[in-house]
Amino acid sequence: MLHFSIDIRTVILLVVFGNLVSVAVLAAYRRNNRERQSYRFFLSGKLLQSVAWGLLALRGEIPDILSAYLGNTLLFIGFALEAVAITTLDETSSSRTAKRLFAFLAVVGSIAFCLFANTPPLKVVVASVTTAALFSAAAVFLVRSGHVSPLRKMLSLLYGVFCITLFSRAIVALESSGTMGLLTPSFAQAITFLTLFLLMFIGTVGFILMLKEQDDHRLQAINKELISREALLKNILDTSSVSVFLVDHDGMIKLVNQRMSEMFSTTIENLVGSHYLDYVSPDDRDVAQKRIAALLNNTLPLLELEREYVRKDGTTFWGLLTCSRMYDAKSESYQLVAVIADITKRKLAEARIQEMAQHDVLTGLPNRALFSDRTQQALAIAQREKMRPALLFLDLDGFKLVNDTFGHAIGDLLLKEVANRVLRCVRQSDTVGRIGGDEFVILLMGMETERSALAVAEKIRGEIRRPYEIEGLQLSISSSIGISIYPDHGTTEIELARRADEAMYEAKRLGRDRICMAEPHAA
Repeated sequence: MLHFSIDIRTVILLVVFGNLVSVAVLAAYRRNNRERQSYRFFLSGKLLQSVAWGLLALRGEIPDILSAYLGNTLLFIGFALEAVAITTLDETSSSRTAKRLFAFLAVVGSIAFCLFANTPPLKVVVASVTTAALFSAAAVFLVRSGHVSPLRKMLSLLYGVFCITLFSRAIVALESSGTMGLLTPSFAQAITFLTLFLLMFIGTVGFILMLKEQDDHRLQAINKELISREALLKNILDTSSVSVFLVDHDGMIKLVNQRMSEMFSTTIENLVGSHYLDYVSPDDRDVAQKRIAALLNNTLPLLELEREYVRKDGTTFWGLLTCSRMYDAKSESYQLVAVIADITKRKLAEARIQEMAQHDVLTGLPNRALFSDRTQQALAIAQREKMRPALLFLDLDGFKLVNDTFGHAIGDLLLKEVANRVLRCVRQSDTVGRIGGDEFVILLMGMETERSALAVAEKIRGEIRRPYEIEGLQLSISSSIGISIYPDHGTTEIELARRADEAMYEAKRLGRDRICMAEPHAA
């Protein structure tokens, strides 16, 4: 039979030292992991194991209630906490089961030790079996976790080897005829404690590597999620019907979507790095620069306006700009996030509506409302500049007969031709309007004398009476024209219009195809 001269108490003290080294290593690794529950469990387990092995090393020097019963209870709890820490890193539903199982084994082992371990061999057996149960369960949970890595498989294997040494120690204790205790030298005792000593370092380093492995796994998951979200955001931006872009505090474009490239008829590469003001209409750039500064200085919370933009090829379009300030933590400054919606069609529609509201649909001439507005402006200028504008009322002679004989379609074409002839007889500064079916008005600016107004009116009358060829038809009409002049015949729009209308009807009464000047304004 082999005899061992090795001092088991020395081996136990070596285990105490190993636990203290493990605690020191964990404490050095604490900075980034102190908030983790598994880290706190593992560190607490190692601290309890250090205290427990210290008490066990004093077997025979202090009462058994401290060295044996309290020491082994603390050891079971310490082993349970270590097992919990290693098997619950993922915090899954199985980890909650592991916590309950390890707590149960530690409690049962402590009670069994206190109630049934009344001889040294039984103490060895109960302690070995309880410890083996804890670490074998830990080994099983390690290889049954959701993410089984080579590192976890290795730790599981080491725990399995340790459990074999524990069971061997228990068998030796049962066969020792009641002579084997904690400090009894034996091959099984020595192998068990030396395996535990080795496992302390490997287990601690393995646990730290598992923490890092978990961090790497989470980092990969986060990176994958970020890539997925970035791709989703890019898809959202690129499928948007509006331009979205970022501008830094210097006004340089940092990010654009595909729609902005299409809207400005250039590439994304050309847009990024260029200045936002390069795409603003030159007439609006100074104002745009001031508004950008106001946004960055937080004196303007939000900018929303309609603005004309210029493409690289010189073409323009109208855009609805919405812009706000955003803090960029990376550059530690503010930048602007902006959206541009192309509203060119809407602006054209608005212009068309405005055109229709102020112009005659058939001839395109100003209607009554627009002509009245221009007349009032002309009178204000005339009063200030001492000018003499003239107002002509023109009514077509014979138009009703043409309309009734050949239909409204021919009549409409005739009216359009009349409008064109009248326009050719006046200057660009004058205004020609249509205020009724066959009634036209002409505002002549800066007439020096009545003779000047009469000359223009005569030119118009001559143009209108020339024959028309429309849709193969030869048509002839004439006109009756009444004239009033500011301020001889009135000082307001209403007065001048009434006097010109009266003069026009006087021309009709005298036989039509005539021009009549209004009577002088009564003092």
